Amino acid sequence: MRSLPKKQNPLIAPDACPEYGDLLSRRRLGKTNLSVKPGQVGTSNATKPENLGMFEYAHLRAPLPKDLKGSEIFASHQLQPHPETYFLMRRSRDGYVSATGMFKIAFPWAKHAEEKGEREHLKSLESTSQDEVAGNVWITPELALELAEEYGMYTWVQALLDPKEIEQSPSKKKHISPPPKFEIPAAEHMPPPPAAPPARGRGRRSMSPSKIASPTKNNGSPRKPRQTKAMKEANAVNANAASASLQAALDTAASTADSESVVSDSDKVKVEVDSAVDLNGDVETTHTHVTVEMPKGSPELPLPEDTEKMIETAKKMVEEAKELEAESSSKSGKKRKVEDVDVDSDATLAIQPAKKARVLEEKLRREKVRTRALVGVAATLAVA
Repeated sequence: MRSLPKKQNPLIAPDACPEYGDLLSRRRLGKTNLSVKPGQVGTSNATKPENLGMFEYAHLRAPLPKDLKGSEIFASHQLQPHPETYFLMRRSRDGYVSATGMFKIAFPWAKHAEEKGEREHLKSLESTSQDEVAGNVWITPELALELAEEYGMYTWVQALLDPKEIEQSPSKKKHISPPPKFEIPAAEHMPPPPAAPPARGRGRRSMSPSKIASPTKNNGSPRKPRQTKAMKEANAVNANAASASLQAALDTAASTADSESVVSDSDKVKVEVDSAVDLNGDVETTHTHVTVEMPKGSPELPLPEDTEKMIETAKKMVEEAKELEAESSSKSGKKRKVEDVDVDSDATLAIQPAKKARVLEEKLRREKVRTRALVGVAATLAVA
């Protein structure tokens, strides 16, 4: 049964949430070039060629608690401490939302098993995209709103999906396509209107015509607030951080696929068969050496229950091979006992190629019989 982590991020709770307009102003558009090592391309869903390259998205920065001790999804290192923020993301191609980012922001103390369980649950739903771009699970905006209710972060996701225009990144060198417009269907979740100023206790007074305020001039559309140098630098830092988080998630997905492939190779049982043939006059002896290499992590694999039966079966196969070889040699001996016929030198030269062909045929037949016996022994040991 699906269960969510109990400990949630208190900084995104409804009572700690910033004003809705402030959340809208925090949104930005970003573009990241997703890439992996050449040997990692195609090893997982996230590293498919169609999921790499330029990736455009909208993001909203959300705060994380300072003390994330015990977290496995935000494990700190000496060179990389816990992040202070993480990003809600919506890709520009189809407007899908990153459920991975939602989970990490809502449950920053989660364990790997909890994140994996929620990931598998979301991937089983029809509203989830099959493309794990940047190692994230992407869901429809409708499902994102439902999930935001369960995660306790509805206002944040609502602001990410708001159809109002998103401010372009400070860099003017590249154009970034915004996600498609999405109209939020639930009217009851719209942000409350601003409260009216409290009425003064002073009663109404008549005002002389001379004190009536003159109408203000319409100066057209209001000017956008001018960005200071500090604001531009902060926006650039946020854009770089969003790109870094996407690339880090992709690198994690690629390294996970590599480790799984290594484990699968190490779990294989290797069987090597070496054979040597000794000739002592007319007696031919074949020595067979079988080496079975067990996996490093599984030395406790069960051995065959009846080893004597296995050896007896191998002996029978060798005896059968010897009988076949003896029959073939006896036939070749009979063929050699032919009447002595006086032939001239020209006839002898004509017969020599035929004799060589028969001798070669007999040798090939004996090699086939010997190989069949060795393969049978090796197969018996490998299956056992």
